[in-house]
Formats: sequence, structure tokens, C-alpha cells
Amino acid sequence: MGVIDNERNNKRTAILNSTLSLVSVYGFHGTSMAMIAEKASIGAGTIYRYFKNKDELILSLMQDIQHKVVDAMMAGYDESVPYKERFERMWLNMTHYYMEHPAEFQYAEQHRHSGYMEHLSRLSSVKILNPVLQFFVEGKKKRLIKDMPLYSIIAISRGPIVEMAKLNIDHRQKLTEEKIQQVCRACWDGLRNSEE
Repeated sequence: MGVIDNERNNKRTAILNSTLSLVSVYGFHGTSMAMIAEKASIGAGTIYRYFKNKDELILSLMQDIQHKVVDAMMAGYDESVPYKERFERMWLNMTHYYMEHPAEFQYAEQHRHSGYMEHLSRLSSVKILNPVLQFFVEGKKKRLIKDMPLYSIIAISRGPIVEMAKLNIDHRQKLTEEKIQQVCRACWDGLRNSEE
């Protein structure tokens, strides 16, 4: 990668980081492009070399965060180990990532529950989250987990992660690894196919 490419990536990263920081304080609508440029220490016009408008910037940041979350979830993933262990690996990875990256977690949650950009982000989310969705499809096909709609499986898996991250951020509760693993096992018990 050349010097120009590095500089370009650094500016893009500075814009995304500034957006993340400002949106967490002022919200999507309260964050202007001028505020982002000032925080990133660049000229306002520079943003438009990287993103055609604010909507594209907001969507790009969401996609960037989703990629990081999925990469973190899949860290150390090994298809040769039993399904339950793979579930635990992904679940614990996601939990730790959210607890260690509170700004990204809050941005993702804010974006997820607002109507802003919803129509654009839904399709990109499915594409980015495809490895996770395929993991759950495998579990259903092999009758390792309950035969439920994917959205129900994700709700059972992800809901406790979100709540623990909120406890960690909002209430400054430091959850022990033992407590985190206890919740992970409870999620698995809720999903596993007890007929097998």
C-alpha cells in the first residue's frame, strides 16, 4: 500500500471515528457534516471525497461496525469442533467485543432501532451477517438446535448479549467471566434440540 493509499485510509478512518464519537452524543440528526469535519481535523469538503452524503457516511459506519463484529465473532472459529463449542465461541466472542467496544455497540443499537437508513441497511446487514445466519441454518438442518425461524434464534442468542453489554455500559457492572459463561450456557440450553 502506497503513501497516498495510507493517507486516504487514515482520513476515511478519522471521518468514521469522528462520526461514531459525535453520533453517540448528538444522535444522527444532531450531527452535522461540519461537526464531523472539525472533529476529524479536515476540511468539510474533504468528507465528500470519501462519502457522497451523510446517509452514505452513516451506512458505511454501520457496515464497518458490522464487519468488525462478525470478524470478532468468528475469531478462533473452527468448523471441525462440535456445534455447541462453535456456538459458545461465537457467542462469547460477540459478548466480549460489545463489552470492550461500547461506542460501537451503542451506535449499532441506535442505528438498529431507528428508522434512519433502515431501507438501505437491511440488505447489507444480511450480506455481512451471512456467516452467522449460515451457522444457524446448519444447526437447524442437522437438528442440533430447535426448528424455529431464524429471527427467533437470533433473538434468543443475541438478546442476553445486548442486555449484558447495557449493564456493563449503563450501570458499570463488571460481569465476571463465570457469569458471562453461565448466560452463554443458558442461551445454548434455550436453543439446543432436546430431542437429540
